[in-house]
Amino acid sequence: MENASMYVKVDKHRELLATLKAIEAKLQGVDKTIDSINALKAEEDRQLGLWNENLSDIKARMGRLKEVFGG
Repeated sequence: MENASMYVKVDKHRELLATLKAIEAKLQGVDKTIDSINALKAEEDRQLGLWNENLSDIKARMGRLKEVFGG
């Protein structure tokens, strides 16, 4: 079985190559989509971080105002 030959019709070979190219193109598209999603997620995380910082700042200011005005 070591020296077994495999014969493939030329049209099937071309079909296989075309299918492999199509799969490769789809995978590249998926890669680009994942990159876009990762970029969006990073921006979302950055924005949420800013919102959290702003919220903490507002809470701290409110706490100081309560202390000053005896609330």
